[in-house]
Amino acid sequence: MSADAVALTPVEEASLRRDWKLFTILTFLFGMGFQLYNGPFQNFLRDVLHADEVNLGALESMREIPGLLAALTAGTLVAFAESRIAAAGLIIAGFGIAVSGRMHTFSALVAITVFWSVGFHLWSTVQSAIILALAKGKEGGRHLGRMSGVSAVATIGGLGFAYGLSLLFHKLPYDVYFVSGGVAIMAAGVLCSQLSTHAEGGKRQRIVFRKEYGLYYILTFLEGCRRQIFSIFASFALILVYHVPVQHMLSLQFLNAILISMTAPAIGKLVDRIGEKGPLTFYSIGLIVVFLGYATFQTVGALYALFLLDNVLFSFGVGFTVYLHRIVRPGELTPCLAMGTTMNHIAAVTVPIGGALLWKATDNYQYPFWVGVGIAIISWLAMRFLPNGPAQPSLESTNGAQQQ
Repeated sequence: MSADAVALTPVEEASLRRDWKLFTILTFLFGMGFQLYNGPFQNFLRDVLHADEVNLGALESMREIPGLLAALTAGTLVAFAESRIAAAGLIIAGFGIAVSGRMHTFSALVAITVFWSVGFHLWSTVQSAIILALAKGKEGGRHLGRMSGVSAVATIGGLGFAYGLSLLFHKLPYDVYFVSGGVAIMAAGVLCSQLSTHAEGGKRQRIVFRKEYGLYYILTFLEGCRRQIFSIFASFALILVYHVPVQHMLSLQFLNAILISMTAPAIGKLVDRIGEKGPLTFYSIGLIVVFLGYATFQTVGALYALFLLDNVLFSFGVGFTVYLHRIVRPGELTPCLAMGTTMNHIAAVTVPIGGALLWKATDNYQYPFWVGVGIAIISWLAMRFLPNGPAQPSLESTNGAQQQ
């Protein structure tokens, strides 16, 4: 048990259990809804808007602009509890996603995407802070991993529903997927607004940028580069270069979600038990292998396997949040997570369009993945500066006393 673990009365325990149930349900609804949108989205780009790799890169860069403002937004909304910020974000994101299928010009799609992205980044900025607040100082990594597992099960549900629709109704309008997903996300927002004070992180600072958090910010920046290169160009290469149909992409993401649901909770427990350094080092080495594979292989089956491997490795990312929770000062978790989101999105805004232009200039989708190899190697080198072993309660207690 962590030194900041909180003793609760029976009434408070009952209230906390209720909050965990609500948060688990809303996490499921968000995950299912977002996959109903995200699963067929790149096929929508190709089939309806006839987009190419440059269009995709430009759209993704524009979509991530609200993430740059995460630290500023969290500072501006400092008077509001994290659960209220998350609820507003989910409702905004759900509405924007629901109407995305009605955007039949690229400029209109960019506009609505930036709109719903504001809500998405409000939610994603405070989501981990809510989980750690509900954890009450007990096994933060396990709870983060458990919620990743719930999200993966939700992904299975969303992709399964989308896949069933694609089989039952030939050439079903993409609007049906997007409306269904948006409604689920808005329902998650309503549930989030019902969370009690257990989900609040307490009084917090507006904006935090301290030298002691420098390694966390560097790692989140590199993670943003990595995530954008793979999440955008890996799937679009399969669709644009290898002509993988929507049913196959949904099947691939379905298998991916099954694997994550099985591995994410165990990874969270592992991080709690042995600390962040070992798992995150393994993660960075795995990314080097994945990027090398996409930069060299041209067999669809091998690319499928690498696609699944990358998404399973992504679960190790809970280690970044656990590391921050280890070193953060009281009242600074949410603003630090927000600043980390901003650092992550400096990469998210620049990498998609840069990678797309590189792909276009070389007429070879593999070049962006060679850049990914370099980023993964830098991440691996940075991991050596992480502390060894799990956080020690006695040290946390000492640090907390000094900081207060």
